[in-house]
Amino acid sequence: MTTVYDVPADHIIRRVAEELKKRKEIVSPAWAAFAKTGVHKEMPPEDPDWWFTRAAAVLRRVYVDGPLGVERMRSFYGGKKNRGSRPNAFRKGSGSILRKSLQQLEAAGLIVHDKTGRRVSPEGMKFLDNLSQEVLKNPPAPVPKRVKPVAEEPKKADAKKGKAKGEKAAAADGAEGGKAEKKPAKKKADKAEAPQ
Repeated sequence: MTTVYDVPADHIIRRVAEELKKRKEIVSPAWAAFAKTGVHKEMPPEDPDWWFTRAAAVLRRVYVDGPLGVERMRSFYGGKKNRGSRPNAFRKGSGSILRKSLQQLEAAGLIVHDKTGRRVSPEGMKFLDNLSQEVLKNPPAPVPKRVKPVAEEPKKADAKKGKAKGEKAAAADGAEGGKAEKKPAKKKADKAEAPQ
């Protein structure tokens, strides 16, 4: 039987996020568009569907490490905060994001909450194991890397330099091939003979 442990984390998280989008209980809050995921971050996530990816990661984490609570989850999703000239220091992730994700997963029936903490329900275990088997049979396509925007056209001065370099290169190629034409040199004597 294939389980979550048998597939790479990024593959299963992407697949689970796609399935969670289809569930009505998992909804991105209105503030998710501009909220940071922790004090250690400088900007909010760029992906508009990051909420579903985080919920999928939280569900996988509860499956692997459960039972656990919000405070322990905060340390999983924390990171180093840039403190300027002072050394970087670890800060925990946002508790509100994790708490609301866990509550939504509970409402969907994928997680159970009791006095020991939150753990995966039998339905959630079945859900993740079935998706793991699908991912193992058909791994997802790799995520394309972000491409930097194309630089603007070179300025006129740069274009002239490039053109001059191109002419020099062409002249050098011609000289190597023996096809370069030599211009006759003017003699100093011709200048001397001219009337003054």
